[in-house]
Amino acid sequence: MVVHFPIALLIVAFTVDLVALFFRRIQFLPRMSTILYIIGALGTLAAVLSGEAAADSVLVTGEASTVLTTHSDLGKITMWWFLSYGVLRIALWWWLSFKLVVWIPVTIIGAVGLLPLIQAASFGGDMVYEHGVGVAVVDSMSAKIEEQEEALMRLRGVAGSPKLEDNGAWQWIPGPDADDAFNLAFNVVMGEVTAGVTENTVGNSELSLTVVTSPVLITYGKAVESVEFRAVMDLSEFDGSVRMVHHVQDSLSYHFLELENGTMRLGVASSGVEEIQHEAVLPNPEARTIGVVGDRTHFRGYADDTQVAHGHGQAPEAGLTGFMIRGSGTVKLGRMRLTPLR
Repeated sequence: MVVHFPIALLIVAFTVDLVALFFRRIQFLPRMSTILYIIGALGTLAAVLSGEAAADSVLVTGEASTVLTTHSDLGKITMWWFLSYGVLRIALWWWLSFKLVVWIPVTIIGAVGLLPLIQAASFGGDMVYEHGVGVAVVDSMSAKIEEQEEALMRLRGVAGSPKLEDNGAWQWIPGPDADDAFNLAFNVVMGEVTAGVTENTVGNSELSLTVVTSPVLITYGKAVESVEFRAVMDLSEFDGSVRMVHHVQDSLSYHFLELENGTMRLGVASSGVEEIQHEAVLPNPEARTIGVVGDRTHFRGYADDTQVAHGHGQAPEAGLTGFMIRGSGTVKLGRMRLTPLR
């Protein structure tokens, strides 16, 4: 409801400025457009704040995540542009002799701000009308499709080993030979684990990783730039922290989503120095499906399809994906899936 008002106000404000250029004797037109720009600028602030709140309340996956990131960035560019422009218009409030040498460039500055505004609106429409973000029926259908897809994959025997695509995408549903598949495919960069196979409560196989030497760093696949990484995890027999790591450069430099004692953290390790971008308490400590998105400067953490953490930082270089396990006991892993976002 909020976003449509600044879009309309700012476009009308620009239109009034154009009219004023051709009817320079109508002195109230520049004042009218100035008021519209100021209200519209404040509206962009409300739109960004409400948009961030909305994005934090829904599950965004795959290509829609990249659309959301671009939409968010353009929205903030629009906000800062028009907030700054509004200050300029206030400063010119008393200087309204309306000389063309002044108002032509002023009008052009306002027009430039409409470019990111229109682009942001376009990407916002794409999220809803192409990807169904926030549409309850679409979310429900997506969850059912994913369940059926996993059941079909198990039926076809795809669970044997990880499936790595040319673009770096991979997914794996551990099967009865998950321990052998893990030892053949995954790279244990640091530490030591023993791999085994267990069955969960519904009779599906899970990969069991028992820590021998901590910490453990495990990677798989190819280096990718922007990622969505999801995994089903059971930490009931583990004491410590588990990190889903992405953009891994080496054992000391990577981004991560960490689960520890009912808390989720998003952060980055650079040459061994760690920075926490966001920390939040898990709404459901028994959540099993955990996901992390690293898309340029945006980082999001999900638990059972609910966004829990949202951080920002510098865009990382392309890197590998995997797990960092610190503690003792056994970590059980179900379906794992990595989706490159670009």
